[in-house]
Amino acid sequence: MGDPAAARGQPPPAATPLLVLHDPQTTGHAAEGHPESPARLRAIAAALAADPELAGLAQSGSDPVDPERLRLVHTDEHVRRVAAASREGGTWLDSDTYCAPESYGIALRAAGACAAGVEAVVAGRARTAFALVRPPGHHATPTTAMGFCLFNNLAVAVRVAQRELGVGGIAIIDIDVHHGNGTQEIFYADPTVLYCSLHQLPHYPGTGRARETGSGQGAGTTVNCPLPPGSGPAAWLAAFEGQVLPAVLRFRPELIAVSAGYDAHVADPLADLRLTTDTYRTIAARITEVAAETARGRMLWALEGGYDLAALADSVTATLRVLAGA
Repeated sequence: MGDPAAARGQPPPAATPLLVLHDPQTTGHAAEGHPESPARLRAIAAALAADPELAGLAQSGSDPVDPERLRLVHTDEHVRRVAAASREGGTWLDSDTYCAPESYGIALRAAGACAAGVEAVVAGRARTAFALVRPPGHHATPTTAMGFCLFNNLAVAVRVAQRELGVGGIAIIDIDVHHGNGTQEIFYADPTVLYCSLHQLPHYPGTGRARETGSGQGAGTTVNCPLPPGSGPAAWLAAFEGQVLPAVLRFRPELIAVSAGYDAHVADPLADLRLTTDTYRTIAARITEVAAETARGRMLWALEGGYDLAALADSVTATLRVLAGA
């Protein structure tokens, strides 16, 4: 159907600069003492509510993703395994990754928020969408939940954009301190997706060496920038400006998707990089500039890691101010 406003002879409403998708009902996905907890989203929500520059942001909840969309990147067996683990009362899927009785439904909404975000961007209703979701996703492989991740939220949205919405090449920029091994595996042989990651190495999960550059038709479409423990903003930004952004500019994507982890912050307890809130502000500004040059400004950001609550909330709000043009 056409736009109702256009049918009445009126111009369609202008796209909002930034749409934030936020599902506050994640308390059922929790394990005592685990760093990936509901407190993460509560801290971000409180920071947004207290920030007058962000008070007018367009916000939306999320519906569960159709499980068939999960199968765009995951095997049927994997989807069924996570669903069964929740249905049977929950369990640990590995030593780091739990599945509680409500985790499957919450994970469906996390992937659903990312899919809804990319739909809004491609339809022109938003220039950028940021999905504030948990559990995170970038470690989830086609067959395995790991690293706190059940389903690969961003990868699902990328495939929705390509397979259902007609988007061509997409660049993924992963700024989490951990290498997104799941995302890399999903797209490693795919020439239509550029995957770029800046991460600490050696560190979990042990992948992401510079020599990992893609395979088959996807050779050259994976860019890994491993950084040693203790690296600070200068080293991180040098790799970002010298390797990642030039690769994106050469690739000329139609959409940029960001795995937005904030655990490279100096205050984060789970890693040993030394980024600051100002670093994340710079990152957001530079990705926005490159998106304007290559992708008509179209971006999807999805929350990944970040486990110091104050640093996470500060860094996310700093990012959102940039994305909203505040």
